[in-house]
Amino acid sequence: MLKLKKILALSLIPQYLVVQFLSYYPDFIEIIYSNYIYTYISGFLRSISIKIPFAIGDIFYLFVSIFSIYWIVLNIKSPKKLFVEIFAGISVIYFFFNISWGLNYYRIPINKQIEDVNYSYEDLNKFTTELIQKINKLHNKLTVSDTLKVVLPYNFKENSRIAINSYIKLSKKNMSNNNENSLMIKSLKSISNFTNRKNNENIKASIISYPLTYMGFSGYLNPFTHEYNINGLIPNNSIPMVMSHEIAHEIGFSSEMEANFIGYIALISSDNLYYQYFGNTFALRQCLSELQKDNKEIYNSHLSSINRGILKNYREIFEFWDNYNNPLEPIIKKIYDSFLKINKVKNGIRSYNQSLSLILNYNKFYND
Repeated sequence: MLKLKKILALSLIPQYLVVQFLSYYPDFIEIIYSNYIYTYISGFLRSISIKIPFAIGDIFYLFVSIFSIYWIVLNIKSPKKLFVEIFAGISVIYFFFNISWGLNYYRIPINKQIEDVNYSYEDLNKFTTELIQKINKLHNKLTVSDTLKVVLPYNFKENSRIAINSYIKLSKKNMSNNNENSLMIKSLKSISNFTNRKNNENIKASIISYPLTYMGFSGYLNPFTHEYNINGLIPNNSIPMVMSHEIAHEIGFSSEMEANFIGYIALISSDNLYYQYFGNTFALRQCLSELQKDNKEIYNSHLSSINRGILKNYREIFEFWDNYNNPLEPIIKKIYDSFLKINKVKNGIRSYNQSLSLILNYNKFYND
């Protein structure tokens, strides 16, 4: 048994080298893995986990964590054995992680599928003005007063269904423009692969919501069970974007920037006005954040033109996360940042806020 564990431990090296080799061939990953092999693997794993009404992946993580601590304490007096078994375990996890989902980190990035992802200050300012007008109109349709925040009226199951239907609508979006440089050409293929399969509504409330909240996470995709686990404590108006973001991860968009972007276009493509509203307010928040850095005067001018109720929606989310600030969160975020960088996400955790260039490009393309 120890010999087998040594072999497993040593196999971590060739595994890593193979993955690094494949990372230089994103076209191969895109065509063979992301849009073919992965669709069968994810579909198979979803068909199993969807039959279980709770987040089995959460249970798995808790069990592995507790067992690992117990096992380390038990074997602390045999450092050689401990070393071999730790790396054997890491080797097995690394293999299944990459086969099950992780190779998607090395597919062709969306921003590499288009000629220019840059935008000018004028583009940003113009888009922000148009976005505020659109959101104010949506807000007026959803509330009786411009001073009231929008309250999402759906329960968890209803939100799950609407979120999936938004992706189904997006997959059928008319792409008759026939622009070969469109950032949506390859993306739509992945989305269609997902929506055309059964068992895609595998969204579950996480049973470890408190730890997730203190770590600063709204949800996560479990790459081993393919459940999209949502933090059950977050404000209800965060649900549409969080669900759409995690579905994008399940489709195979591994980077946070891409998951935010795909989540956004799914929301604004929805037939549901609430989902359109929260998709557009997500984009507006990113626009305002950039304008605040560049031009405070223009930022304040835009801020004054936004319905007060919209700002209350923003404040609700900010105050929620502010209540859970703790000294461990930056450490956990730093670890996650390192994990993303190891997996070729150049900007690490900062990539969460870097989908604006894709959003501007998308809106420019479809509004021209």
